[in-house]
Amino acid sequence: MTPDNFRIAMLNSLRVGPYEAPHQTNAPVEEWLIAERRGPGGEYLIISDTATPVARDTQAAPDNLSEQNSIFAILAENSADRPQFLMLRHLPAGLTVPGRFFPADGMAVLHMDGSRLHLTAIGRHAHSRGSVDGESVLYDVPHPAPNAEGALNWHFLAQQQAWTPSR
Repeated sequence: MTPDNFRIAMLNSLRVGPYEAPHQTNAPVEEWLIAERRGPGGEYLIISDTATPVARDTQAAPDNLSEQNSIFAILAENSADRPQFLMLRHLPAGLTVPGRFFPADGMAVLHMDGSRLHLTAIGRHAHSRGSVDGESVLYDVPHPAPNAEGALNWHFLAQQQAWTPSR
């Protein structure tokens, strides 16, 4: 049974590829993610990159991980063993995420393997950069995206790691 509320570090195997060809991806690279499930019934999932390098002999996540860009997803299929979440292009009114909101299309699935939580996700994004009140923001753009050189598809295969956050 997957927990309804948590904030954990995950070691992710990330593959990226062209926006229009989700089945085509580059070789995987490892990255640190922070995954957080929250809300009264665990209906929200936030997946954040951390921009923290992964050491070769990783036994646990670095204690200084912090959220950089955050994908926001809502519960689409409520299953005790494999809840599924739908990623959003627009952050719901009144809700915030750590770091910068990262608009995305896609799905994420959580499941337990022994005592470790696993996350599988497939998605894509096309956004433009801007600023609001001096803060950098990303905002959704129509399809096809103008100037879409940065539009990508990506695949996550992440596993929970031991972590003692410093904050």
